[in-house]
Amino acid sequence: MAKWKDLKIHIREDLCKKCEICVNICPTDVLATNDVGYPEVVALERCTGCMLCEDHCPDFAIWIEKDGDHPEHPGWKYLRMNHMPNVWCPGCGIGAIFYALLKAVEKLGIPKDKIAMVSGIGCTGRMPGYADFNTLHTTHGRALAFATGIKLANPDLTVITVLGDGDGLAIGGNHFVHAARRNIDMLAIVVNNFIYGMTGGQVSPTTPRDSYATTAPYGQVEKPFDACEVAKAAGANYVARGTTYHITMTQRFFEQGLKKKGFSLVEVLSHCPTYYGRLNDMVDPYAMLEWQKKHVYRVGGRVKENAFPMGVIYEGDRPEYVETLKAKYAKIRGEK
Repeated sequence: MAKWKDLKIHIREDLCKKCEICVNICPTDVLATNDVGYPEVVALERCTGCMLCEDHCPDFAIWIEKDGDHPEHPGWKYLRMNHMPNVWCPGCGIGAIFYALLKAVEKLGIPKDKIAMVSGIGCTGRMPGYADFNTLHTTHGRALAFATGIKLANPDLTVITVLGDGDGLAIGGNHFVHAARRNIDMLAIVVNNFIYGMTGGQVSPTTPRDSYATTAPYGQVEKPFDACEVAKAAGANYVARGTTYHITMTQRFFEQGLKKKGFSLVEVLSHCPTYYGRLNDMVDPYAMLEWQKKHVYRVGGRVKENAFPMGVIYEGDRPEYVETLKAKYAKIRGEK
């Protein structure tokens, strides 16, 4: 039983896309799907306030109010609500990742006008269009290059770059390696849904072997790209991997990455029911979340075959690029 005197579950049907993640993820069956496909509260007395429905909703459409703390969705104050609902497919994991990032920003108390969010092209690239920050939607694969320029021009800004696995690791792969090599102070979030989602379901650098894509109708044969290992080898100061199933843990990685001086990478394994799921017999978004649960293991724990390590992969203390550059210029000018 919940310990709050007044607990309410709010649902905005005009934002909801009927993905049913909230209904399926609730551990106490508080929610059910109504006759027209929207979630509805059927057993409020069983709600424990665990927040799983709110945290996993990709559409900012459901939230829990505890004793009057959030009469409106707590993420809305960081959104350009006139652009909502978002364009992501029903059940897409990007919205949940976006909300986890906004919660990390709020927890750290970073002012909105002190954040610059940069993206390239792709499904993940739409994120800055909804964020009420300083935002920049750039060309395909070039987000880290633009973000580097922003950080050099205004080091006081908190720079967040959001990338898809295709945008960030294929056409943007060279920028990815050198941003980590320079160790420039920013958080790079790679949303890894194993496929090109916006452009038609083609093989991406991270598509697992034997998985299907529109350009791999008989199964993918190449070795997948490991973004975490590449970032670690290139020189990043913080490298972590989370999932959309373990979204609360992923939020903590965002917080740690934002606080860490230097280049921080958080790769998030995400679900794409429209393309990767449909082509690989996982059309239900919640089934894809369950797949993630079964195909990861904790860093430092028992290694599982054909699974991804999840957690903090690496943390270092290399000097940060902008500070190193400032020190070099001061030395050239003869300053102490």
